[in-house]
Amino acid sequence: MTLLFLLALAILGFVMTLVARLALGNASRTDPAFLLSPILSPNALSRSRPCSKLPRLLRITLLLLGVTALGYWAYWSLVRARPVDELLLNYLAAPILLLVSELVAFVITLLWLPSGRLLPALHDDPWRARGVTDFWGRRWNLWFRDWFRYAIFTRLRRRPRLALVLVFAISGLMHEWVLNVPLYCVSGRNLFGTMMVYFLLQAAGVLFERRCLKSFPRAKILLFWLIVVIPSPLVLNEGLLRTLYLWPERSETRGRKQRSTVPNCLLRQAGVLPSAPLWISQKKFRSGARSPSSRIRMRARRR
Repeated sequence: MTLLFLLALAILGFVMTLVARLALGNASRTDPAFLLSPILSPNALSRSRPCSKLPRLLRITLLLLGVTALGYWAYWSLVRARPVDELLLNYLAAPILLLVSELVAFVITLLWLPSGRLLPALHDDPWRARGVTDFWGRRWNLWFRDWFRYAIFTRLRRRPRLALVLVFAISGLMHEWVLNVPLYCVSGRNLFGTMMVYFLLQAAGVLFERRCLKSFPRAKILLFWLIVVIPSPLVLNEGLLRTLYLWPERSETRGRKQRSTVPNCLLRQAGVLPSAPLWISQKKFRSGARSPSSRIRMRARRR
């Protein structure tokens, strides 16, 4: 799943870079450094950080590495200790997603260090968001935000509402491509449409916030939780969990005693559980075990 995700992400990045070069019709003036960098739009290079911040970047990278390892350990300790509902798994994956994405961005920045530049930050303290607009416009995934501004908002500056809806619709399609398509190829599970629903909901939240909540900062924070955080399992689904190695396979729960509030005997009487374990019935079948009636007939024939 992770390999398919990386392949889909690489194809998406190539397409986005090509669109960014041709968006404003000035590909010939594009900075050569942009063509060789992992940045998706030329205007993002203006946010490059000075190399004097390298020591701090190294300390943060080591700290993130330790915190990410601790997060994985705590997550799997909880999952292996007791059965966890999939919805809870989706919410538990949110901080690990933030840690992993920051760590990957820092590693890419270190690899790009020979160019003499430090790539701009991927996130800007998303936990400090004060609204839906603040989260998507200033806090989360600034590399993609720069691309959307360069390729879409600049072209549709006279129709900002249309540009906003188009941006979130394209973002939904991107997430469908990099997560739901690989998930369907790997497991056959069809979750198509969940990403589109989530990101179109974000567009509605931004429009509502700008129109009705300009002077209500507390209401903006409440709307952020209602629009961004609570529906996040639509995005933090099985595909993302598999990509981050957070999806508990059957082998993780094998050998663990099942817990149920209903006695197994009642479940067998109701026909929910088989009267005997499947492996016992298969063993009897393979060993040529016969039913009681067939045994009686065999004894009669011998007599």
